[in-house]
Amino acid sequence: MAIPRVFISSTCYDLKHIRENLKYFVRTIGYEPVLSDEGDVFYSPSSHTHDSCLKEVETCQIFILIIGGRQGGNYKDEISSITNNEYREAVRNNIPIFALVEASVHSDHHVFITNRKKNPDIAESIAYPSIDDIRIFGFVDEVRKNTKNNAIFPFRDFSDMESYLKKQWAGMMYDFIIQRSNEENSKITNKLLDDLALATKKSEELIKVLLKSSGNNETAEKTIEEVSNRVQAENFAKLVLSRFKLDKLWNTSIEDLESIPLNGTWIDFLEATPDFHIDEVDQGDGEVDQVLWGTASHGIQIGSYTNGEYRPANLSSFEDSFSSLKSVDADTRRNIYLTMVNGF
Repeated sequence: MAIPRVFISSTCYDLKHIRENLKYFVRTIGYEPVLSDEGDVFYSPSSHTHDSCLKEVETCQIFILIIGGRQGGNYKDEISSITNNEYREAVRNNIPIFALVEASVHSDHHVFITNRKKNPDIAESIAYPSIDDIRIFGFVDEVRKNTKNNAIFPFRDFSDMESYLKKQWAGMMYDFIIQRSNEENSKITNKLLDDLALATKKSEELIKVLLKSSGNNETAEKTIEEVSNRVQAENFAKLVLSRFKLDKLWNTSIEDLESIPLNGTWIDFLEATPDFHIDEVDQGDGEVDQVLWGTASHGIQIGSYTNGEYRPANLSSFEDSFSSLKSVDADTRRNIYLTMVNGF
């Protein structure tokens, strides 16, 4: 059975005991903790260790950020720390973030903000006892000023953290249950939409009859086929964004899409973009699911292995719409790509 993976991000040595307690807490909940200092990150021989940490963030479904008094090592040669960049990677992938900051840092940050309003130069020259680098306050500002998922909770000890996370994760579970209830209600709406689609289909058939009766059957058939093919191709953008719970492709440009060859499958096409990747989930008993993940941490099972034998999933709607996408003219295809990049 697949379980949520929880990435715990912070400086390591000054928060070692906190990280250790969090690790056991996450396990008692039944989730899998991921800590870089515990060997839970795969360090690829072909990548920098910092890049490997960022890559591991993508595979997790929950992100815990702990802000303490140490800035930590810089990411490669940048001014930002590896913890800063792990957080940004979680934001980029729309992973739920639970941010906690040491109470002393939180208190000094308030003093810093007050001083900065009066005299910015003096505010940055003061030595604040809870931190070793003024950039920590800038990172706190970055987290709390995010447009969403910007809650930040001050803690004094691990019991504060445990209490906060229990409440937050219980709330997240409640939200999931309510969402399932809403999905059941949406099935009724979908039934009504299916009935509407049937009525639309009947209207289309009547239009076909009228076109054919106008005289030129060959022209009518060609027009009908072109319209049908274009509508089918446009459905590819709708399928991708809706099934992967995306407003748009956040990390892919129109140039990226136009540079991808169309001689493969729809899976090859999406995997070639920065917004999608394929992962395998071991379900036990020789069953391994192959999942195509989007940046909203929502995936679609595209196949499975049972004792080594691969069975592709039946996703004919994607296959049919992608086939139509290949055959439409370049202008129509570009408009479809623009929808994927910019959203509806």
